[in-house]
Amino acid sequence: MPSIVARAVVIFALILSAGCAPHGPPKPQPVQDPWEGMNRKIFWFNDKADTYFLAPVARGYEYITPKPVENSIRNFFSNLRFPVHFVSELIQFKFSDAAEQAGRFIVNTTIGVVGLFDPATDMGLHGTQDDIGVAFGYHGVPEGPYLVLPFLGPSNVRDAIGRIGNLLLDPLFFASRIGETSDGKDWVLTGLYALDIVDTRASLLEAVKTAKESSLDYYLFAQSAYHQYRQGLIYDGNAPDDEDGLEYSDEPTKEDKEELPAGLP
Repeated sequence: MPSIVARAVVIFALILSAGCAPHGPPKPQPVQDPWEGMNRKIFWFNDKADTYFLAPVARGYEYITPKPVENSIRNFFSNLRFPVHFVSELIQFKFSDAAEQAGRFIVNTTIGVVGLFDPATDMGLHGTQDDIGVAFGYHGVPEGPYLVLPFLGPSNVRDAIGRIGNLLLDPLFFASRIGETSDGKDWVLTGLYALDIVDTRASLLEAVKTAKESSLDYYLFAQSAYHQYRQGLIYDGNAPDDEDGLEYSDEPTKEDKEELPAGLP
């Protein structure tokens, strides 16, 4: 726990060094996408990699994995992300929420058998999706331009930087950097990373299918969905209206349609 708090201090120092005093999140701004041409190309690549590789693997995984086992795997990785959620709450000065995450981790790690089960939720200890990017946003760090990352998908400059903090707090990453390296250790960690990715994709199979079928421009749909999801986390589900009352639509403009390269979703 002391090492987690120490890392929280380091990450919080990054916020202060950016000149952003802890004063709460600013009013939401509309999405900025000055790199749309590049983003669309990366989005197209990600979609093809998902369509022809990751999604089929996820469907096979879901088909052969019993639901109780799938739920336990999901619970395990959710519990493993405790340091990210805990530090995020500390940085936001939400100490009661941080204590709840700590209690949830202790209960699920012990009674829940290293996180395979989730008795904490039944006890009223609920999880969170807050991460370092959310903590940055809470303290007023602007999200910056929209950014699609290869393989990782939708993001923005603030959240891309926040991913570095998430990685530093990831127990799997930490485990790969301590102790002696060995082929066995490397295979186990790689297998855990792969299992987490496939399990996460399996949980989104229906959502992605519905999004593709219901949107005229899947790129704009994903962009809007990501922006609104992140705003919801920063404002605890009570985000004010975006500046100038702008609304987001997945329907492409005439200019968008003209600029869409052939084959893009």
